[in-house]
Amino acid sequence: MEKTFGQTLREIRQFKQVSINSLADESISKSQISRFERGESEISCFKLICLLDKLNLSIDEFMTIHNQGENHAKTFSALTEYIKNEYAAQRLDNLLKLLSDNSTYKTNAYEKTMIKSIIYTLDHRIKPSSEELQNLTDYLFKVEKWGYYEITLLGNCVRTINYSTLFLLTKEMLKNYIYSSLNKKNKDLVLKLAINCLIQSTDEAEFANCEYLISEIKKLLVNEFYFYEKTVFIYATGYCKFKLGQSDGIKQIKKALEIFELLDEKDFKAHYQTHFDQVTKKDLR
Repeated sequence: MEKTFGQTLREIRQFKQVSINSLADESISKSQISRFERGESEISCFKLICLLDKLNLSIDEFMTIHNQGENHAKTFSALTEYIKNEYAAQRLDNLLKLLSDNSTYKTNAYEKTMIKSIIYTLDHRIKPSSEELQNLTDYLFKVEKWGYYEITLLGNCVRTINYSTLFLLTKEMLKNYIYSSLNKKNKDLVLKLAINCLIQSTDEAEFANCEYLISEIKKLLVNEFYFYEKTVFIYATGYCKFKLGQSDGIKQIKKALEIFELLDEKDFKAHYQTHFDQVTKKDLR
């Protein structure tokens, strides 16, 4: 029997540990939601979108979860959380086990490519093959709507995908990512990836690409309180100006480093200070 939209809503609600009481309001009662979830009645598209907003989910993401099956979102979320913890603890052996067919986490070919790309940052002997990267990028180029899944795949493969392909995929992501005003997770990730691509574009002296990315990033930052991202953007645009030979580039970079100091972000300041020292030494040779 084909799964109903109500069943998908219930799976998402329970996974997020949200009660029916929390979703109900003057426009839709607890009993209406309960009957919809059991498949006993239908609700309007407008009411469904209102419920999804309360669950911090867009209609596109809801449809993706509905079409992919109930377990995919849960499994991928658990996988990325596990990788995050093991990577932070530098437990390389546990990350390598994820590539085994006997792993507790059942991963597809795209996810294995992502895992290899993550391991590559710890051990350069492990890297996705050219064919694996080609299959992943082919998939991403075909995606019409970029949700958390696609954004995360790209974000974790930036060090193994060649620059030209990375820039084109970043453009696709910027045009097609799924955004909900009540759930900014996707937007947060897109912003970070776009700024990262801006720095890489400057490294490659692809200044026309830099101009495009700066314009798109400015749109993402409008009316937002992204203190960290705004500071990295100040650094990235300063770096671009520096590479273009503009006199205020270094001044802007130093301003970003000072802001990191004020925000007590010592690790970030050290990271970008190291990057700045390396590029200035390289340019002075």
